[in-house]
Amino acid sequence: MQVLDVLAVLLVLGAAAAFTFGALALTRSNDVEALYFLVIGAVALRAGVQIVRPGASL
Repeated sequence: MQVLDVLAVLLVLGAAAAFTFGALALTRSNDVEALYFLVIGAVALRAGVQIVRPGASL
């Protein structure tokens, strides 16, 4: 695996963790924290996909 592939996998795993933390924050009725984790998860997931997309420029 190349370094960028490893970075993309780490970003996707981080996004999954952020979505999980966001869901847990929703169960505690902490809307601001849940929204924060949702945004972090979405940004990390998009970054992970953009890195491995063919023809993507850094």
